[in-house]
Amino acid sequence: MSTKSTLLAATLLCGSLGASAQKQYDIETETKWVNGTNLEISAVKHTVGSYTVMLRFTERENTRQPPTFKAVMRGSNQKLLTVMPINAEQPVRCRYSYTYVRGYRSPKLDSAFVYRLPYSVAHKPVAAAELFNLTERYFEGKPVRGWKAWQFNLNEGDTVFAMRKGLVVNVHDGEEPAQAGLQSTYRSKENTVLVEQPDGTLCEYSVLDKGSITVREGDMVYPGTPLGKAGAYYEGGERQVRTIVYFPDENRDYREGDPHNGSQFEWVYYNPWFATSEGNTQLTNRKTYKAVESPELVQKEMTKKEIKQYAVK
Repeated sequence: MSTKSTLLAATLLCGSLGASAQKQYDIETETKWVNGTNLEISAVKHTVGSYTVMLRFTERENTRQPPTFKAVMRGSNQKLLTVMPINAEQPVRCRYSYTYVRGYRSPKLDSAFVYRLPYSVAHKPVAAAELFNLTERYFEGKPVRGWKAWQFNLNEGDTVFAMRKGLVVNVHDGEEPAQAGLQSTYRSKENTVLVEQPDGTLCEYSVLDKGSITVREGDMVYPGTPLGKAGAYYEGGERQVRTIVYFPDENRDYREGDPHNGSQFEWVYYNPWFATSEGNTQLTNRKTYKAVESPELVQKEMTKKEIKQYAVK
């Protein structure tokens, strides 16, 4: 696997536009005047899940607005900020660009939280294979922060299960395995389910079998919720699922105006603890693990209402 990003920059002239929107992206900004002098900037979201939105002001007149502003956007329509004038009798005037990325950097990341393994508890022990990062290995990229990704080889027809509670924020289906003989270790498109978890991390399940995905965007899943069937990376290859947990953070090396500094955000990866038949542990490359499940594991992040509904099933 390699790092991935969904980023956008758009420039708007605040002060000459009463309201503006691009209407072709996941996030669009809108501006309107308040009392003829204050400029209110809001955003509209056209998809599910949380996003981090960053505004960078490149021109500022009649305002003490700081050059950057960042907000987490969870709702479909959200006010970001109001740019206030220094001279209340004159309107503010500014120019800004905005960038957004799915997810957010959460200060409540619990490094000891225990995940469920993504395969059946009835399955024999499965080896966890650690995947390397292509950018680091082949393209002399800078070290990826916390990189960890896992592959589990399964059998044809095996179900892939959610490892933690979360909201399904993206589903991609319809991809066939690569042509036999082209046994590459990475492809840019795979059948995937992306889940936003309660602590702000994103969990991606990839290499799912075409047409087998059983969840949709907007669904809530829990540890043990079926997501789809294990797929093959190439024709005739072993059935498998690949998992990765990550969240966005500001790129610490980003410099405004430098064409070689990459994006304003970068992904930070996280290596979870898993419940296994031998106890809770972080995975070791090539070691085998048997999945376990318990009511406590499944219900840990459920609300009282969810627990009640789960008990009825």
